[in-house]
Amino acid sequence: MVELNVKQQIPEEKNTCILCGDDLNHLEPNITERCDFCGKTTIVDYQCNSYHYICHDCYSGGPFEYITKRCLEYKGIDPIDLAVSIMNTPTIRMHGPEHHYIVPATLLTCVYNLQGKQNLLESKLKIALQREISESPQFCEYNKGFCGAAIGSGIFYSLFSDENTEIENAWSLTNTQIAESLKRVEKSGGPRCCKRDTYISILSAIDFLKDKFAIELPRSEAKCTFSMRNKSCKREDCEYFNISFDMV
Repeated sequence: MVELNVKQQIPEEKNTCILCGDDLNHLEPNITERCDFCGKTTIVDYQCNSYHYICHDCYSGGPFEYITKRCLEYKGIDPIDLAVSIMNTPTIRMHGPEHHYIVPATLLTCVYNLQGKQNLLESKLKIALQREISESPQFCEYNKGFCGAAIGSGIFYSLFSDENTEIENAWSLTNTQIAESLKRVEKSGGPRCCKRDTYISILSAIDFLKDKFAIELPRSEAKCTFSMRNKSCKREDCEYFNISFDMV
């Protein structure tokens, strides 16, 4: 498994519920509550108004390690399905550089599952994570004009092309892929949203694979389940907004 000390680089989202985004209230006296994710029962001293609770073990797990683990377990070929299942866990924050790794990790997983090259996946994920840390920002750079999720789509294509030596102009095509993802992110407008930009970058890479190499991965409709957690959500102005979830 990947052993990189990246967990300390990510500041936690504090004082808000990771499930719904509401403020957390201090409880006096403390109560016994069951974790909404793993089911473990513990004594808690904080909770949101909707009575959600995520235990420390579930919340404090390393996001990069979790992404790698989940990808190695996944047997399907749908990158959006895999990305959403990863982002729906409390280990992944609403915003953060872990999304820059989710993009190449889910795409590599699904392509190798499709092509029967699962034996390559673990080593490629390790390289993808190392490159994500060195090549994409470890904080949001939206205000500076580029997005780490879009860079992640280029990392995917670069690693994919390594196994396809017949592909000419791989360097140029990698930059073309990044540029297309950035163009789509820019077109979506602000404010920042790591979930939206992850969807955009994955779907851009899926289109690129089909157009350039006739490799077809499922292009699932990305219906967001995170609007209640994102206080800057564009809601109906975002193409991925899911009103049915927002009304739950």
